[in-house]
Amino acid sequence: MTESTAPIRPQTFERLIVAALGLLLILRIIAVLASPLELYADEAQYWRWGQTLEWGYYSKPPMIAWVIHLTTSLFGTHEWAIRLAAPVLHTVAAALIFLTGRAMLDARAGFFAALLYALMPSVILSSAVLSTDGVLMPFWCAGLYLLWRLRSGKGLWVSAALLGGVIGAGMLSKYAMLYFLIGIALTCLIDAPTRRAILSLRGVLASLIAGLIVAPHLAWNAANDFATVSHTVDNANLGGDLFNPENALSWFADQLGMFGPVSFLALLTGLFLYRTRQGETASHERWLLCFILPVLIFILCQAILSRAHANWTATAYPGAALLIAIWFSRGKAVTLWASLGVNLLVGALFMGMTLLPAASTTGLGLDNAAKRTRGWEASAQQVFAEAERLGATAILVDEREAWHGLDFYARDRDLPLISWRRYPGPKSFSESVPLEAPLSERVLIASLHASLRPLLRSDFENFEPAGQVRIDLGKRKNGCPITRVFQLYIGEGYAPSERTREWENRFIGEMEFPEPPCPTAAFGG
Repeated sequence: MTESTAPIRPQTFERLIVAALGLLLILRIIAVLASPLELYADEAQYWRWGQTLEWGYYSKPPMIAWVIHLTTSLFGTHEWAIRLAAPVLHTVAAALIFLTGRAMLDARAGFFAALLYALMPSVILSSAVLSTDGVLMPFWCAGLYLLWRLRSGKGLWVSAALLGGVIGAGMLSKYAMLYFLIGIALTCLIDAPTRRAILSLRGVLASLIAGLIVAPHLAWNAANDFATVSHTVDNANLGGDLFNPENALSWFADQLGMFGPVSFLALLTGLFLYRTRQGETASHERWLLCFILPVLIFILCQAILSRAHANWTATAYPGAALLIAIWFSRGKAVTLWASLGVNLLVGALFMGMTLLPAASTTGLGLDNAAKRTRGWEASAQQVFAEAERLGATAILVDEREAWHGLDFYARDRDLPLISWRRYPGPKSFSESVPLEAPLSERVLIASLHASLRPLLRSDFENFEPAGQVRIDLGKRKNGCPITRVFQLYIGEGYAPSERTREWENRFIGEMEFPEPPCPTAAFGG
């Protein structure tokens, strides 16, 4: 990393990043408006939460529901309106990364860091749908910027107050903001300026403001049996075999896709090559590592112990983008340009996939990847039409995703939609309303799972087949059709069995109306 012999004025990088992020924002908004994809289950769930503003919901803090409430209040209830905030929030996050890089080193580093973030494959995908990661990122990135300003003695009381505000707002977005608090604690241990800034009255002010913002959410949890916290614990899935070293390979592959292949390999290489560096820049690097390594190490351990979704490491990568920019931006920046080029290519492919109409994806073998965002409107129309024809008093489904898909696309319905409870209490937001009289008088069961139908049958005195609803979702690469099949029953005399292990064991291996295997798949065609 040699010094550049022809430095570019900082104002040039500032103009370039404004132009680049502005162009990306326009393209991403156009992509959201043009997307043919229906809502996936989590987006539909967040929309449902946003119908009533609360301080918490069954499985997540409230910020994402508040954001959807705002955009749909302004623009109406449309898929694009629900997703519209995603590209805006990621653009804000990238702009804050630029400001942090400029404050830590120079505008050149900030430029590369912001683009590395904005062109991350995971950010490109997350800009096309609304997720809790997308809502969290602006607050996380603002936290990095404000903490660095506070460490540098800039802004002082204002920086401290704003830092407390973004930490509190981040906690209302996703509990992964806890990693930020771990990062602060680690920087206090290794960095004297940060320690002086945090262990002061300004640090107390930031803590008080963060606490005041989070307090209503904690009170909501306490009043609702800690529903959000318990779901987060369930998500960890720390049961059964707690040693799966093979998962480390899938974790590694996931991170190549999250941060970008060249970017992630550059991060690992940099960690090995630059670990002994000294000087002021090295202190910046160690400071950023406090917000990177705990996330990566913790999620790697979680993957080995049980399982870990690829996006659980998302909060490591704003700091990682800054770190790589600091490492490589002062020289010829070949690694940075390579990272940006590969990410741009991968991102263009991802963006193209989200914009392809259903008729074009079959030949490319992409139907299976898109099936969770297809056919819900048709499913809702046909299932509710059958319920009306059969004189049902309610519709009962046996899958969380089905409940959310039908819930959104039949949002103007009069007939109640209930999610069947397999366990003694609700295990998802969709199960929050139990099936009770008088709704249980004549129930249309729309079942997606052959293995659950014997259990469902045991809850009713009369349980008669009433046909099927079949929704075409495309074809697999081997030519087999992808079909969402609702097996319909009319259930009467609802008397749910006691949810015990013995009750579950009675039905092991039983199925009703399983779909026959595809001949092509069965014979290896």
